[in-house]
Amino acid sequence: MSDFRTDDDLWDGGLPEETDDAVGDFDGIDDDLDELGGPPSEFKKGRRSRYKFTMTPQWVLLMTELTHPAFRLYCLMVAHVNTDRGDQLVWPQQKTLAKMLGYKRRASLDPLIKLLVKLELIEVEDKRYGHNNSRRRNVYTVHEEPPANWKGWASIQEFYAAEKAARRAALAAEKKAAAEAGQESKRPTREASAGQDGESPASPRENGTSDGASAAPSNGTAKVPKKPAARKTSGKAPGKNAGKAQVRMTREQAAAVAAVEAAWPDELVQLLPKYRPGAIRDAILEALADGRTADQLVVRVKRRWVTHGYMGDLLPGGKGIEKPVGVAVRLVGPSECPDPMCEDRVLIHTGDACPKCEQRGIDRRADHRAGHVPEPRGERAPGPVWWTCGNEACQQPGKGERPADGMCDTCREAMLAATEQLAAQLAAEEAERRRFADQLAWNGMLEDAYDEHQVREDQAAEARAAAERERKRIADAQENERLREEIRRQHPELAQYAQA
Repeated sequence: MSDFRTDDDLWDGGLPEETDDAVGDFDGIDDDLDELGGPPSEFKKGRRSRYKFTMTPQWVLLMTELTHPAFRLYCLMVAHVNTDRGDQLVWPQQKTLAKMLGYKRRASLDPLIKLLVKLELIEVEDKRYGHNNSRRRNVYTVHEEPPANWKGWASIQEFYAAEKAARRAALAAEKKAAAEAGQESKRPTREASAGQDGESPASPRENGTSDGASAAPSNGTAKVPKKPAARKTSGKAPGKNAGKAQVRMTREQAAAVAAVEAAWPDELVQLLPKYRPGAIRDAILEALADGRTADQLVVRVKRRWVTHGYMGDLLPGGKGIEKPVGVAVRLVGPSECPDPMCEDRVLIHTGDACPKCEQRGIDRRADHRAGHVPEPRGERAPGPVWWTCGNEACQQPGKGERPADGMCDTCREAMLAATEQLAAQLAAEEAERRRFADQLAWNGMLEDAYDEHQVREDQAAEARAAAERERKRIADAQENERLREEIRRQHPELAQYAQA
């Protein structure tokens, strides 16, 4: 783990980058296995890119707490950094970033951004701009240097150096445990042989046993047989682990187990047996199989040693620890929460409190107030079943019974939110359609009213015109009669012509 040493300090003048036998040739490790316990691997350059690419620091690649979607988001932010401007500021819209990552909702980026901020890979600043600062945007500061308190691997060379040290520690622990186990298995035979008539210990065949292993050398060192010898039964019932098959661990598993065992508190180490009990090894391997890393298990052990009260039990006046092996198993064992991302009531990918644990606590307190007594524990139920979210864009693992829809809680909530949003959109469209239909109907009524009013206006105008014509005709007739009377009065001689 790094404080950013140079390559010279890291490798002490050995193991340069361009050597052919770089990281596989550790002392005491077979040359036919590579760093991860498999066949040797070789990487060659393929097609050279004619497109732009993003350079990512190696310390970010080696962060075990960084999830794959969050890493892709970090790479996108690094790609948005303007190198010509000379700073590390970017301000792309979340909607754009979500589309680049294949998400349909920008809210899907919130947990990823929180994780990047928590790991101090980015900083988010809410900046106001525009008229009267009425508009806002997020300005992201993308870091390429690790924070000051960073203790992880700074490069792949550092990772291989730590792997080399862990392998050596695991090999030493295995040899020590095997030697102690061999001495324990040989000691009862030697004492029994030495106690018969004062004779010196003899070979297994001379003692009448069916052990096919050779006798111990004369220099007193015991050679560990590859297969355990068959022993005579003493009439006792076989042990609990007698029927279990012993599976040899890989080098990676052995290194992880050794790293976790190195985190045992000194007080617990003094109480544990000198050899490694199989229950402890199985508990550590089961925790590793559940998706936890050795570093996360080390943190779990140190936290539970305090929070579960084991440290207080060994203080003066404490009740002590009667079963140290059981305590060690509980220190690395899984939590009771069904959420695989829950780590003792805290979600490891967000750092927030686990909602399922909070709900279980509320239910337990409600049962206690109601006087409900939990049922006695029966036989141990079968182990949990793991499943994968059916959403191709998620693929998040789930623990327990697979839901009927095959989706995780996050995707289900997103689907329900999308369904509610779609229903609201459809309702809004239906309301708009009805409003438009009502508007059309109202416009039709107005047009009909206008037409009827126009017809009435035309009829009234025609009536007025007819009345005006009749009045004018009467006035003209009266005027003609008046003129005739006036002519008759002024020219009586013309009256006979007028009569004619």
